[in-house]
Amino acid sequence: MSRPVSLAVLLLLGTGPGCSAPAPAPAPTPPPAAPARSSARTAWVHPRAPHGLPLTEAPAHVLPHPEGAAALGLPFRGNVARIAVRPGQRVRKGEVLVELLMPEVVRAAGDYEAATLRREAWQRRATQLEALQAQGMARVFELTEAQAQLAEARAQQQSARALLKAAGVEGAEAAGVAQRGTVPLRSPVEGLVTAVDAVLGESRETGSAPLVRISGEGPARIEARLSRAFPAEASFEFLVPGQAPLPVRLVDRAPSVDGRDGTTAAWFEPEPARALPSGLQGTVRVGADGLPRVKVVPARALVLEGDVVSVLVREGEGHRRERVRVLGQSGADALVDGALAETDEVAADAARLLPAGVGEGS
Repeated sequence: MSRPVSLAVLLLLGTGPGCSAPAPAPAPTPPPAAPARSSARTAWVHPRAPHGLPLTEAPAHVLPHPEGAAALGLPFRGNVARIAVRPGQRVRKGEVLVELLMPEVVRAAGDYEAATLRREAWQRRATQLEALQAQGMARVFELTEAQAQLAEARAQQQSARALLKAAGVEGAEAAGVAQRGTVPLRSPVEGLVTAVDAVLGESRETGSAPLVRISGEGPARIEARLSRAFPAEASFEFLVPGQAPLPVRLVDRAPSVDGRDGTTAAWFEPEPARALPSGLQGTVRVGADGLPRVKVVPARALVLEGDVVSVLVREGEGHRRERVRVLGQSGADALVDGALAETDEVAADAARLLPAGVGEGS
């Protein structure tokens, strides 16, 4: 016989009189579907001319002019007798910088003067004998001896002149050098004295450090390292901090590429030509203001498919692909070369109009 179940137990179990069955749990709500990509949210912009935007910038420096620097050393052993300049002093070409006691050069100056005197004397004697021989009043061997002595004097003069030339002394200065006993070292260029390494009475050997260094100025040439070739109509500027941009023209580019960084050397000259300090550091900016085919579009407007870069140009209710060549990028803008007009409309964000899997950006 079963035991009676109390009403309280039935109420606890929810099966007693007046109790309904529990409601089933609600089914989970599915997540909302992702909204379809719509071209209505894509902005259309006009390509614009690249006013003031550079294609690229590259470090550059001013090369020394062939006559833009000089270092005066001793061609022969000597002692410093006089110092005529100091650092920071501007000198002219041919101005005396230092005077030295150089025995070899002074001896050569004396030999040159002596040989010059003998040559002149034998030249007069040979001229007289030639006139007398024409009249039958001079013997042949006398004229021959005079001519031999004249040739020997010329040889001695040429030998002494060569040594003087090596010391920077002209033949016309030989008499003064022989008389004073000192040899002047003259500036081969016009410029600014940057260093003087000499002490009065100091003895210097051949090949020692230069006594005086001079920094000159001449028509400047600028060297830069560029990573790509640019159209011939591109404009170039040399920029130095604190100075106005200097227009320059491209002289030439190296035919080979540096394997270390993939750049090539390019050389520029100011236009019009002007002098710049040797070693001046700056930047060469490549501009696109003179390139009618170059336009500026948003960087996100570029579509990369394989090795082809294009932009989407609005055409009626749809669009077409227009192939371009990327020349550079400045922030969120890209400079491209292509058949784009400023009246065209380009998709500012090409990804919004492309099917999944098509690349964007360049």
